[in-house]
Amino acid sequence: MEKISTMLANMRNLKSATMSAHESRDIYFKTLFADPYGLKNKKYDWGGENTFVYFSLLVYGIGIATLLALEANGVLPEINPNIYFAFIFAVFIELLGKVVFSWSIHRFKIKINYIRKLAIRPWRKLKIYVITLFFVIEGKDAVHIICMLFFMDQLKTIFTEWNVIRRRVPILAYAFVAWDRIEDRPYTLRYDMLEDILRFIVYLPFIIIFGKASIIIMIPNLINEFGDGLAEPVGIRFGRHKYRTRSLWYNGKFWNGDFQRSLEGSAMVYIISVVVLLMYSDLFTSTQLIISLIFLPIIMTVAEAFSPHTNDGPMLALTGCSFLWVTMNFT
Repeated sequence: MEKISTMLANMRNLKSATMSAHESRDIYFKTLFADPYGLKNKKYDWGGENTFVYFSLLVYGIGIATLLALEANGVLPEINPNIYFAFIFAVFIELLGKVVFSWSIHRFKIKINYIRKLAIRPWRKLKIYVITLFFVIEGKDAVHIICMLFFMDQLKTIFTEWNVIRRRVPILAYAFVAWDRIEDRPYTLRYDMLEDILRFIVYLPFIIIFGKASIIIMIPNLINEFGDGLAEPVGIRFGRHKYRTRSLWYNGKFWNGDFQRSLEGSAMVYIISVVVLLMYSDLFTSTQLIISLIFLPIIMTVAEAFSPHTNDGPMLALTGCSFLWVTMNFT
């Protein structure tokens, strides 16, 4: 018991240089308003982001061109124009939301971390899957369309958040405030796009095998967006027992940085895992549901706790989909 008490006391006293802006509201907003767009700090090296963007433009451009060529030659069916209209509308709503929430951050002094996870992230991350659910019936078409929407969504991220464009388009710089956590600068765009591609790589095989609406895919996705989505705001506001995590890339080094999570925040992943499983309980047998309720919340909570900063999504996807696949097929 004494060791546990000592460990909890150490967690309460844990400090982080990377997260130092969160030590008080005054420090946080003084730091934010001194450079709200994150473009004035001369210590930031934007060359890495520019190189990342050039490579991404090449890859996603080739991806879109390949899909269009396959459509033109009859190998793949043409995508319904309504899907493109739905995507454009979804992007418009996302950008409008970012502008409104950026105004809220300036006007009401709401931390970016709250806005990002509670207001913007679910729509931003789920929209291509939601569009596919509404507009696509055949599973084989879903894979083709999800790939196209994913490539387009990554280009959208580049053209609205790349530092080169934000410097020239003030409204995009203003909107980006709602997404650009102080502790992530100047890596925000790279962190975001890297998580997206890793999650996509994990989910795509499961979508191909089980279909776009399979609970093997939907349950981990919902736990990710709403469990992890609540973990950060709860951790920032109520987290007293903190532990360290690192990023895949920070300050020029792999597995670097000094980021924090909290037990209180991680508990949200556990709670949401239980809630989501109960929402889909009628799709399980009694044995499958009991096994999932016992093990999946623990597995997802541990996966979130040990995953790299900003890359918990791929880890939750891999562990969640794998566990549910085994449970649904072997119990």
